[in-house]
Amino acid sequence: MKGVRQMTFTTTALVDNRVLVQGTDFLGVDGKCVLDSSQWLEVNKTTQFKQATSEFDDAVKAFFAPLEEAADKLEAAKKGDAPDPVTFVVLDEETKGVPAKPGRFVQLTHDSIVLRLLEQGAHDRLAWVNETLEVIASPHQATLPVDEAAVLTED
Repeated sequence: MKGVRQMTFTTTALVDNRVLVQGTDFLGVDGKCVLDSSQWLEVNKTTQFKQATSEFDDAVKAFFAPLEEAADKLEAAKKGDAPDPVTFVVLDEETKGVPAKPGRFVQLTHDSIVLRLLEQGAHDRLAWVNETLEVIASPHQATLPVDEAAVLTED
């Protein structure tokens, strides 16, 4: 019975948005290559910005919550008693609209896919082939419905 092979990869940032990747794949093959990290850095930057924006919005909401609660109490006091529910029938509940927002996704380049897998620790999906890290297809690939207008591509 063969032992489990140790998969190890290291990444070293280089100038001009490039990354040196060195390591051993699941087959025990050693290799190294240089990848372009421009797209993956931009994806991570966008994700971090969205997370920071969400945290900021939550902090603002928490900060103003006591004021909004006091304003609601003031408004309720101005209105007086609510009508007796037996005196009316609601045919349709009020719906506050939210504008639709299309989904977005970025079609990753080969280098970005490799960098993503390295970042996620999914080393079992990578194999050295002629000094290039190739990505092994997932046995559970799903087909995503794609609206062509929502696809972000690099120029």
